[in-house]
Formats: sequence, C-alpha cells, structure tokens
Amino acid sequence: MLIYFHLLLVGAWIGTVLVEALFERALLGQGRDKELILARLHWKVDKLVEFPLLVLVAATGAAMLGQMPPGGLFHAKLACAAVAILTNLYCIWLVKVRLDHAEAGDWAGFERVDRRQHQFGAVVLLGLLGAVGLGLAA
Repeated sequence: MLIYFHLLLVGAWIGTVLVEALFERALLGQGRDKELILARLHWKVDKLVEFPLLVLVAATGAAMLGQMPPGGLFHAKLACAAVAILTNLYCIWLVKVRLDHAEAGDWAGFERVDRRQHQFGAVVLLGLLGAVGLGLAA
C-alpha cells in the first residue's frame, strides 16, 4: 500500500515541477512586474506544495528501503532519487534568493540566480524521471 502512496506523491511532485516550468515560461521575460509576480508565485508553490511533497516522497521512499532487492538497478534508482531530492532542495533555496533579489529591485542578481535555478531545475526533472524509470523497470 505504501508504494501506491509513494507513487502518487512522486506524480504530484513531477506535476508540480512541470506546472512551475509552465508559469516560468509564461511570465519570465514579460517585464519586471510579471517577473516579480513569478518570483512570489514560485516561492509560494515551493513553500506550500513542492517542499512538503519532497519531504513525503523522501520519507515514503526511505520507509520502503528494506523492501527493495539490492543490486545495481536499486543503487542507480537511489542515486537518481538522491540527485532529485538534493538538487530540488537547492532549487527551493535559489527560488527564495531570486525572490529576495526581485523584491529588492536587484534585477542583475535576479537574472544571475534565475539562470542557475533553471539549470538545476532541469537536473531535478532528470533525476525524478530517472528514478521513476528505474523504479518501473525493477
């Protein structure tokens, strides 16, 4: 039963990441007023939705560790999951830093952090998809 809850949470986490990518695409580069809205919206979603999902995915995954057969596939899945979780935690911090820059009117800082956030956001998605793909293959 735990596996189904875990998969539901993983799906919600992937959905959240994809929705965030959509509103990033819709609002970024549309003017500073829209970018401030984007920074506030993204931080709110990270704080209220994405971070709790990330914690629950990590907790349910950890609870199932003893049920998984050891081996290369298992270790690869764990590595992908760890990359996704740790990188997402870093991205959440970057989203907050980007918001701080936007609210201070430091648009050069906003753009610098924005680039880094998007680079690492792609790593989050790759880690998530890798873990899911390897989990389904197991």
